[in-house]
Amino acid sequence: MMKQKKRGLMKLGVTLLLLTAMLSVLAACGNNGGANQAGSANGNNTAGAGGNETASTAPVPVKTAYAPFIGGIGVYALVDKEFDLANGVDVEIGAFGSTSPLMSIMTGDVDIAFTTLQSYLVSINALMEEGSDITTLPKIVYLHNSSTGADGIVSDSSIQTVSDLKGKTVSAQYGEVTHYMLAKALDTVGLTIDDVNLVDMGPGKGGAAFVAGSVDAATTFEPYLSQGVTSRKGNIIISTADLENTILDVIVVSAKTAEEKPAWLQNTLKAVEDATQYVNSDLSAAAELTADDLQVSAAEIKEMFPTVHLYTLADNHEGMDEGGWLYGTMEDVVEFYHSIGIIEEPFDVKQLVLADILW
Repeated sequence: MMKQKKRGLMKLGVTLLLLTAMLSVLAACGNNGGANQAGSANGNNTAGAGGNETASTAPVPVKTAYAPFIGGIGVYALVDKEFDLANGVDVEIGAFGSTSPLMSIMTGDVDIAFTTLQSYLVSINALMEEGSDITTLPKIVYLHNSSTGADGIVSDSSIQTVSDLKGKTVSAQYGEVTHYMLAKALDTVGLTIDDVNLVDMGPGKGGAAFVAGSVDAATTFEPYLSQGVTSRKGNIIISTADLENTILDVIVVSAKTAEEKPAWLQNTLKAVEDATQYVNSDLSAAAELTADDLQVSAAEIKEMFPTVHLYTLADNHEGMDEGGWLYGTMEDVVEFYHSIGIIEEPFDVKQLVLADILW
């Protein structure tokens, strides 16, 4: 039978934001007799993230949550094309919530979570400061998507380059992704946050403030980047198209699940990879398929898609294998948050990545 459609999605509007929280749950739907051919990491399917492994051929429920934005096109394509069922799992997408993705993993409200790398590391640090052992905390098991132009810095016409930001008022949200991105942008020209007048605003408010003329520049995302260029004859002086792997979403699971349910986990990740390959190979079809999920037109999806990159399995090996770029990026994020006092003591980021789940 056809899989039950997802429920409880939030409206996208026109914003494109790599998210920092995605929670809530939906009940799993019924079995699919044609979806029992999936292989597994240890030869068995599982009864769920928290149950015992079994020889059952029924699709295994997988709870997650997402908000409809362009970076999630693969998540919705995964369910709409039934790549999950083809891999022996049954992914259910709940509505985007307000609770931390890591907390939802730890409480069991969701089985897998999608979160920005920055949010993940800050949450890990908070849990460690409360006494948690790093080895017991949720792990990164896959790289999902990155911003490749959706986020950037828009400035007024008097500012032509990042160097021109020195002494100017620039909005970014303290301690959040935009703060980190601003720091990385300034670093490309030898400047630091201390060289600008930081106005603590989220990307939405900051973008609106720039359009209204209240700040010289804003660290924000679409549609505020384009609106700023139009309304103030401004410039996008740098974006994530120039800052590779600066803002990215990772897939996280509990340490216990990763250890006890490798088959369940690997099958879920294989479904993610199948969906990614589908979107990358036939964007027009994927756009038509997911337009309702993303609550925009297929044409808008195709227009927005170049501003994100969906990581493939090959990308994951490049980033997560020994010596991969992910570890340096994680250390850089930790060092940034340490420099502004959010992280008191840097920690070993390698303990947070499980690359051996890759196939």
